[in-house]
Amino acid sequence: MLAARQFAIILWKDVLIDLRRKENLVAMLLFSLLILMLFNFSFGGRDDVRYRLTRHAVQRLAEQGLPAEAAKALRALGDRTFPQRRAFLDALSQVGDAVPPAWRPRILAAAERTFVQAIAPGLLWVTFLLAGVLGLDKSFNQEKENAALEGLLLAPLPRGILYLGKLGGNVLFLAVLLALLLPVYALLFNVALWDVAAPLAAVMLGGVLGFAALGTLLGGITSRLRGKEVLLPLLLFPLTAPVLIVVVRLTDVLLTTGALTGQQGWINLLAAFDVVFLTVSYLVFDYIMEA
Repeated sequence: MLAARQFAIILWKDVLIDLRRKENLVAMLLFSLLILMLFNFSFGGRDDVRYRLTRHAVQRLAEQGLPAEAAKALRALGDRTFPQRRAFLDALSQVGDAVPPAWRPRILAAAERTFVQAIAPGLLWVTFLLAGVLGLDKSFNQEKENAALEGLLLAPLPRGILYLGKLGGNVLFLAVLLALLLPVYALLFNVALWDVAAPLAAVMLGGVLGFAALGTLLGGITSRLRGKEVLLPLLLFPLTAPVLIVVVRLTDVLLTTGALTGQQGWINLLAAFDVVFLTVSYLVFDYIMEA
């Protein structure tokens, strides 16, 4: 109970400071909105079309009356992306007579994906990555005034609780940032998010936790160093690349198929990265702050 109370005090302190100063969340939000707008102006006008027939699309066609034999034949094309319409039609012709000719226009419409839809998951997480560094950098910078960090280190509480309190604040701010970004992201890039809200929230929570677990530790390391604004991204981006690769993959699958069916390996990998980053950071935080 004492540890929980200490954790709650550290967490509430960080939240209260930001609510009074309005610096951390506001800076991240404005920066991320600017990045999304730039991405939209850069890629929004591209009308490149690719074709990929996902399992979710085949299932929807089957619900609309597509014969079972045709649906079974089309599932063989589920993991392939065709850059041109002709290439996709040639693949359909190789399936044989299982697909009725009358269904081909509807199959083409179900498989069509624009260039922006294909890169949308990556754009979301790149925006989060760049904006999230601002929040992690400010997490320990706000403790430099009046030697507040030294006071925290002298307080009678385990250093691990201090790390968890800082981590909780970072996770909270980053989660709120994503929640505020998603409606703008869906509007700018024409992405439907409502049907996948629950699994997408779980994937994003896993990505935020892995990113914040390592970022909080590195933020504490670089807080007293010169050039910390450059050092933190240089250390953080390569180390969090595995987590970002996994969440981009899972987000792409969700936006494409509407479910995480068959992605258990990627889900386990994300959970493993989160556990490893959180455990290692918690264990070494005491020694790093002493140094």
